[in-house]
Amino acid sequence: MENSTKITLGAIGLGLLTFHLYCKKQRKNDTPKVFYRKKLVNNYNGYVVPPFGVYIKESERDNLPLLEHELVHWKQFQREGLLPFLINYSKEAINKGYDANPYEIEARTVESDYCKENYTECIRTGQAVTAFNPNFRR
Repeated sequence: MENSTKITLGAIGLGLLTFHLYCKKQRKNDTPKVFYRKKLVNNYNGYVVPPFGVYIKESERDNLPLLEHELVHWKQFQREGLLPFLINYSKEAINKGYDANPYEIEARTVESDYCKENYTECIRTGQAVTAFNPNFRR
């Protein structure tokens, strides 16, 4: 094996180890970094990117119910770990859809029973406590 290949593989291994240790540290972090952005992908008002933190739309800066919703997702990441959380969340989203995803329902702590099950409609129509966004999930 050439020296440059060995160096590249070593750097990749070091990077993966560093990322693993960072994930492990963040699983114990109960106060993740919150990033405020003018726009988020897919017209979302907020989302979690474990292990890096919570992203909230700038216009929702003072929306504590939305932040609480996203912090539940952070706790799910802490409870399960990065890969299990991402795999399980994705599997539920594929099999049950966004509104019926148990991870999302768990995060809808302040919503009415109706909005816990029909979250997309509630956000679009203004019935949701966490956010109003007529373009949500379009």
